Amino acid sequence: MKTTITILSICLFIFAGTQSAQAQTQEETIAWIKEKLEKYGGDEYFDSYFKDVQVSPCKISYVERLSSESYSMSFNPSTVKEWKVDSDKRAIFADTKAIRSVSNSDGDVNMLSHISLKNGESDIHERMIKALLYLATFCDEGKNETF
Repeated sequence: MKTTITILSICLFIFAGTQSAQAQTQEETIAWIKEKLEKYGGDEYFDSYFKDVQVSPCKISYVERLSSESYSMSFNPSTVKEWKVDSDKRAIFADTKAIRSVSNSDGDVNMLSHISLKNGESDIHERMIKALLYLATFCDEGKNETF
């Protein structure tokens, strides 16, 4: 009887321990993506950076600021099924042209397939891809999200 209680106790402790290792919440994922895009978004070569970053499950938007130009960028992360890291680790590329870029100087609209990311942390590109794919799982296509 004592052995049975000991075994049951051990099983309960193991089960309780696995319950505390939960996945990130939607809010935590949004906060992480926003923080990292604000901190590492942009391209060191072109000296660009991101500002006005907004993140939700169905829409990510930001302004990419270069020396004298700025571009309003926006996309729905759920429209991208696969991301890949650029070989020189300057950007991540979507499997489709999903990112809408509008030039703030002349209003030209282009569709892009990449997000520029600086090498600020170990594996930041790979971790951003995981976070974007996870965020997309929360998108309810029926909701019309605007910022």
